[in-house]
Amino acid sequence: MPRTILFTNIMLTGRSGTEVVTEQLAEGLRRRGHRPVLYTPHPGALAEHLRWRGHLVISDPAALPKPPDLIHAHHTGPAMAALAAHPGVPALFVCHDATAPFDAAPPHPRLRRLFAVDERCRARLVAEGAAPASIGLLPNAVELARIPPRPAPLPDRPRRALAMTKHAAHLPALRAACAAAGISLEEAGSGPGRMTDTPEAGFAEADLVFATARTALEAAAAGAGVIVCDARGCAGFLTRARAEAWLPWNLGAGVLKDPSEVAVLAAAIAEYSAGEAEAAAALVRAESGIETMLDRLEAIYDEMLATPVPVDPAAEAAALGRFLSGWVPSFNPALPWYPLVEAVAPRAPAPPPRIEALVEALAGDLGGAIAGLTRAQAGLPPEVAALRQDLARLGTEEAAARARDQEALGAALARIGDRLEALARRPGEDPPSWPALRAEVADLRWRLDGLAARGAEDPPSWPALQAEVARIDTRLAALAARRGPGGWIGDGLRGLWRRLVPHRIRAALHRRRAG
Repeated sequence: MPRTILFTNIMLTGRSGTEVVTEQLAEGLRRRGHRPVLYTPHPGALAEHLRWRGHLVISDPAALPKPPDLIHAHHTGPAMAALAAHPGVPALFVCHDATAPFDAAPPHPRLRRLFAVDERCRARLVAEGAAPASIGLLPNAVELARIPPRPAPLPDRPRRALAMTKHAAHLPALRAACAAAGISLEEAGSGPGRMTDTPEAGFAEADLVFATARTALEAAAAGAGVIVCDARGCAGFLTRARAEAWLPWNLGAGVLKDPSEVAVLAAAIAEYSAGEAEAAAALVRAESGIETMLDRLEAIYDEMLATPVPVDPAAEAAALGRFLSGWVPSFNPALPWYPLVEAVAPRAPAPPPRIEALVEALAGDLGGAIAGLTRAQAGLPPEVAALRQDLARLGTEEAAARARDQEALGAALARIGDRLEALARRPGEDPPSWPALRAEVADLRWRLDGLAARGAEDPPSWPALQAEVARIDTRLAALAARRGPGGWIGDGLRGLWRRLVPHRIRAALHRRRAG
C-alpha cells in the first residue's frame, strides 16, 4: 500500500552519511510507489538536486497539504519539529552517530520504534535511557545499481589504491606505506579536499581502498580490496570472516583497534588477498543491498501502522516542554543546547561584519601603514647623509682633477714663455713659421679668455687646449734651436708676448718660475 513518509534530516547540502541515506531511501521508496517527503531546516545543493529529481523538499515541517502516514526521523531537532507539527502521526528514529549531540533520541511518546546503524550507536541510546530490547539495528545499505562493473579482476598484487576519507591526519602515513609497497595512491573526499559525486567509479577501478563506514561498505560492494581505516585508527584488511564480524559495527570506529601508523598500514597492505576481497564483496552485496533494506523498512512501516497510535496531549505537551527547556539556548551551559551549538558552529557561515568592525579594521590598516611610513622616514636621514658624503667625495675628486689639469696647462704656458724669451734674445732671421705661430698664439689667447670668463669650471675643451699648447711648445723649441740675425726679433716677440697673453696669466707664470 503506498504511504506518505516524512523524512527528517539536519541538512541536505552535500553527501555526508545521513544525507546519502536519505537520498537513497527516498529514491528507493518512490520506485516502489510510496510518496517520500523530505524536511530539513538547512536545504542546499542536495535539496535542489532532489527537487530537480521530482521530490518534495520542505524547510517547514507543517508545509504539507495533509499529514504524512509516518515520520522516518534522523536528528533530534528536526525530529521533534516534525512530531510537533503532525499530531497523531507515529515516528521511528534512527541514530547515526554515537557522539554527536544532535543525534540523541527525541523524548516523545509517539516515537514507536528506535534504531541504531551500529553497535556503538546502540550503546549510546542505552546509555541515554532507552531499553536495550527496544533498539533494533538498521545498518547502512548500498545502492548496487550505481556501482559499475569492474574493468578487470583484482590482481594478485595491488597496484592502484584510493583513499576516500573525511579525515586528513592519517594521509601522510598512507602515502608512505603505499610508496614502500610500490602502490600508486589517489586521494578523495573532504579530508584531502577533492570531493566527488561518483565515488563508485573510483571504487570499481581501484585494487585497494582505504575507508571506513558507508564508504568502506560501498568499496567492498564494488569488489575492491578494502583496508578499514581512517585518522581514528585501523582495523585491517577486510576478509569475509571480518566482514561478518564488522558489519554490525558499520565498518566504523568500533573496530578501529590499532593506530593508523606506517607499520600498521604496511601490515594491512601485506594482508591483501584478491580471493578474500571477492568473498567479502559477495557477502556485502548479499546482505547490504538497498533492496534488502527497503524490504525490511516496508515491513517495519506496515507493523507500525497496523496498530493505532494512542494520542495523549498532556504527555506530548510535557515532552515538548522538556525538549524546549534543554534545547533552547539559556545561561546554563550544562544543558543539551550548549554542546549542540559547539557542534554546529564550525559549519555556520560567518556573520556579516558590523560597520564598527569595518571601521576598526580600516583604522588598524591605516595605523599599520602610517607606522611603516614612519619607519621608512626614520631610515632616510642616514641614507641622505651617505649620499651627501658620496657627492662631496666626487666633488673633491673632480676639483683635484681640474686642479691637476690647470697646473699642467700652466706649466706648459710657462715653458712657452721661457722659450719665447730665449728666442727673443737670439739674433737671426725672421723665421718663416712666425706668422703661423702668431696666429696660433692669438687663437690660444682667445680661448683662454673664454675659459677665464667661465670661471673655475672644468670645460670640455681642456684636452684640446692641452694638445695645442704641447704643439706650440714643440714648434717654439724648434725655432729656438735655429739661428737668425736680427735682435729685433726678440723685442718683437716680447711685445707680442705681452700683447697676446693676459697679465694675470703672465704674473702667475712668473710667480711659478720664481717659486
